[in-house]
Amino acid sequence: MMNLTIYNFILYIGIAWGTNILFNLLYVLKRYRPKYVSKDRAIDAKIMFAGNRLIGESTTVFGLIIATIASIIIYFIFNTYYLTIIPLLVYIGHTIGSFIKRRFGVEDGKFMPFIDHGDYMITTGAILIFLGYISWELALSGLVFTYIFHPLACFVAFKLKLRQYPY
Repeated sequence: MMNLTIYNFILYIGIAWGTNILFNLLYVLKRYRPKYVSKDRAIDAKIMFAGNRLIGESTTVFGLIIATIASIIIYFIFNTYYLTIIPLLVYIGHTIGSFIKRRFGVEDGKFMPFIDHGDYMITTGAILIFLGYISWELALSGLVFTYIFHPLACFVAFKLKLRQYPY
């Protein structure tokens, strides 16, 4: 089990945030170079559920491919399963967050507190705790760190014109 140490914290946050950054780079690529990702599709295939999209446009097939490739690379670097599943859990967290946002009627691109900045860390932490891979202290510290610094990172990316919205 990974307990809360500086090394484990940096490793946990680094993999989770690194995966999230890759997803955001995919968004930037779509925004500024759409011809390179024109084949990307939302995983919900535009299915409607209770009057809204099931998940929305932000959770895509290319995102799943990125998470899978990141997981494979992490396995070869660290040769450990609990780190390997973090990118896929980040993807699942985003998917669950998108599903929740659609149930509350929040449109793609609109902000929802706690979901937009922490969905991936909540899901990743909860599942890794349940599986016995990380301590609750490590998961909680990662979540607190994310709720403090993720909004700041989004604001900086907005100022750099890498994001459409500052949140």
